[in-house]
Amino acid sequence: MEGKAAKAPKERSFSYAPARGKGLLFLFPLCAGLIALEVFLFLRFDISQVGLQFFLLLIALLLIGIPLLFLLYRLFSLIFSEYRLERDGLHIQWGLRTEVIPLNAIEWIRFPGEMTEDVPWSVLPMPGAYLGTVKVDEHLTYEFLASDMNKMLFLGTPRCTYAISPRNPDAFLNGFERILQMGTLTNVEWISSRPGNWLIEAWQSKAGRISVISSLVFLITLYIFVGTQFRVGETISLSFSPSGEPLESISSVNMLVVPLGATFIWLLGSIMGLLLFQRPENRRTGEIVWGTVSAAVLQCLIAALMIF
Repeated sequence: MEGKAAKAPKERSFSYAPARGKGLLFLFPLCAGLIALEVFLFLRFDISQVGLQFFLLLIALLLIGIPLLFLLYRLFSLIFSEYRLERDGLHIQWGLRTEVIPLNAIEWIRFPGEMTEDVPWSVLPMPGAYLGTVKVDEHLTYEFLASDMNKMLFLGTPRCTYAISPRNPDAFLNGFERILQMGTLTNVEWISSRPGNWLIEAWQSKAGRISVISSLVFLITLYIFVGTQFRVGETISLSFSPSGEPLESISSVNMLVVPLGATFIWLLGSIMGLLLFQRPENRRTGEIVWGTVSAAVLQCLIAALMIF
């Protein structure tokens, strides 16, 4: 229960859920609509009429899947989130994001109307997900872990200004005052766990960014080209005699392995590169893997051009 205290005085803590109402009303229908669109496109597939429409539908499925996964994670984070005040500090859990702020590091708490400067909003703000870091200058940074602008509180610390949105801001302020009156038990370590930080750093790598973009362009071009050339029931020759006569023929359906194989290479290589990029000593290796993936997808495109 919000603001409920444990029986043991030394273990007393106060938990506050974020304001979820507007976020659920916005994110849930949006995710449901995209899922319905994905199902509709999937049902439109007809292997007996594989052609350009088939591959365009496949590309549409992939492109819609990217924002769908993004919104699903935001919905997951909103549901599994909590602000918890303990005698050692403020514990914030937002999906896979964890922040532990020592209690003595919180210098002030203000409502938006009490802020002395204009507040810059985070990237892609939406009901249920005001998230991310905004750096104003070298001395001022905002960290958003909030869901509702109308319930927002700003916490000033030496590192940055945090924005949170407990469902009942007044109850949170009362709990904060009560925790201060009880006094701290230990000096908790400041913890900031950001699972997505390495994704942002990977995108900031010029070599990695060029490799990912080029491999995506090659992959989409491959799907479109195979889709325009593909005909059900036709056969394709893979080898020729010295005089130019076809020697072996296979069903054109087998050509589906080229774009599908390229997709598998792209997914596997991109994930391997990201895993390697997490460690600073392996970042050059990760960039090489991404470059290799781009070259492999290009080879699949060249192979399709030669076969058709």
